[in-house]
Amino acid sequence: MPPLIQFVNPIRIEKLTRIFKIRGVDIYFHWSVLVISGLILLNVARHPGLTLIGLAAWLGVLLIHETGHLIAAHRVGCSVFSIEIYPIYGICRFEAPRSRFDHCIIAWGGVLAQLAIAGPLVLWVVVFGYSEIVGIDIVFAILGFFSVGVAIFNLLPIPPLDGATAWALVPALFPRKWMR
Repeated sequence: MPPLIQFVNPIRIEKLTRIFKIRGVDIYFHWSVLVISGLILLNVARHPGLTLIGLAAWLGVLLIHETGHLIAAHRVGCSVFSIEIYPIYGICRFEAPRSRFDHCIIAWGGVLAQLAIAGPLVLWVVVFGYSEIVGIDIVFAILGFFSVGVAIFNLLPIPPLDGATAWALVPALFPRKWMR
């Protein structure tokens, strides 16, 4: 089994730049993500730590979601070719699943990965409130609440969102006699 995370050396800036690998799968960032990240980093002079935390959390939301698809695809026996990260969405490229059911499982993988991370963070804030440390609050806000919002939006049954595929799983869970 390949290492969990491998960084690419050297990194060559292209339209899609390969930055690292997760579970042997190439992770590409679109040039626009690199430009936006650079613009965000211009704020480093004023609040370097907070800027880096916010940037990492933003990219983390996208990467966690697509890694969820990667894990789900591996679990149903599909090869994953790559993950591409764009400014407001990502694409997990995998081989065609053997069944529609498997495709639904892969679609749910991204949302469930997001909720597995966001759920405990949101619960913490609901129970204990925000902290006194702004950097931690940024993580709570972006990887918690913002990520839940993104997951809910992504479940809308509109192509190309995951909900267009994911919700087909619901009828498959019930025997035909219950559907009448």
